[in-house]
Amino acid sequence: MKICCLEPVLAPYSIPRFKVFQSMRQEDHVSVMALGATESIREWQVEKANLVFDFSEAFPGETLERIDATALAARVTRWLNDSDPQAVVITGYYYPAMRAAARWAKKHGRASIFMGDSQWVDRRRNLLKERLKGWWVQRHYDAAFAAGERTVAYLMRMGFPRERIWTGYDVVANQDFADGAAAARLQADTIRRRLGLPEQYFLFVGRFAPEKNLPRLLEAYAGYRAAAGHRGRAWGLVLVGSGPQEPMLREQARNLPDVVFSGFQQGDTVSAYYGLASCLVLPSVSETWGLVVNEAMAAGLPVLVSHRCGCVPELVRPGVNGYVCDPLDTGGMTWLMAVMSSDVADLRAMGEASRQIVALYTPETWARTLADCIERTVAGQRENVETGAFRWWNPVGWLQRQRAGSYLKG
Repeated sequence: MKICCLEPVLAPYSIPRFKVFQSMRQEDHVSVMALGATESIREWQVEKANLVFDFSEAFPGETLERIDATALAARVTRWLNDSDPQAVVITGYYYPAMRAAARWAKKHGRASIFMGDSQWVDRRRNLLKERLKGWWVQRHYDAAFAAGERTVAYLMRMGFPRERIWTGYDVVANQDFADGAAAARLQADTIRRRLGLPEQYFLFVGRFAPEKNLPRLLEAYAGYRAAAGHRGRAWGLVLVGSGPQEPMLREQARNLPDVVFSGFQQGDTVSAYYGLASCLVLPSVSETWGLVVNEAMAAGLPVLVSHRCGCVPELVRPGVNGYVCDPLDTGGMTWLMAVMSSDVADLRAMGEASRQIVALYTPETWARTLADCIERTVAGQRENVETGAFRWWNPVGWLQRQRAGSYLKG
């Protein structure tokens, strides 16, 4: 089987996913195309040499946002014509090139798999636009590989049937973060001095952008330090990342003790910050999933996560491996910081619980789930051709499959 996969860019977390997928599908040819080389809003540096899967860029070396949309869609269409795959795996539908790939699959009768992690509350939604989007998605995708239950609910709200949705899309290379954190802990004093880190600290990792809600985090932290008073046991706050709000945030934190701005860190260096931290905090007001939560949990950290983050139902167990906060309630965040840094919280037990929970979300589980999704979708299409049934979204075709007893359960 030929399988073509489309990504906006080749992200660091995508490489281990596709490596494992290709190793599990050695009898198949897996091709991955990135629309661009980089994105303007991210500073990732990705090593693209010696990949074990077939990889190309639609426009090598170009920043995605600067590529002409029409030219990009045409390039993707030519790639699919040349490759002629049985299945097309498409990350999202935001870019016209992704929609062009879905139209190609429909035109040629090939399986089209949507991959994504959007949820209803990650941005304001226009009901009419969502209905039109749902109509289009139903017509052009045969199945979906979604992040978790919130993405499932969103897809179903658009009319996508539950039996055609697989879950477990958002994963990272857990072992890499676990190993990096463990190595840092072996040299804890030396690394703390070199990086200028507090003895214990809350850790944020991400872009300094409005959706991350960092001004409220600093406000909550100020309240936490004020409440700690003379006790002297308050943790520090380390912010790893960069972005448009950095000057404003530095000014806000100017008089706060033990706030460290550590700059953007690549994947091979951020593990040290996880390894020496006491708890991850992600206070976002909008977050489709939150892969930094996966990373921190793999490193053995408790987590304090906004209820707006898509990963909460799957990854956060309040009182077991962390807590869930209201991102608009700074007083509530202050209180949870105090709880987490008190004797009430068993950090070691919480960290171990994090490891066990996130162990269900790995590149291996990602690859097995995507393989099952593709195999069953392609098999369903072949069955439809043999029986003369239409695609799954067509009510007539659905009735025909019911009568034939061949309806595929997802």
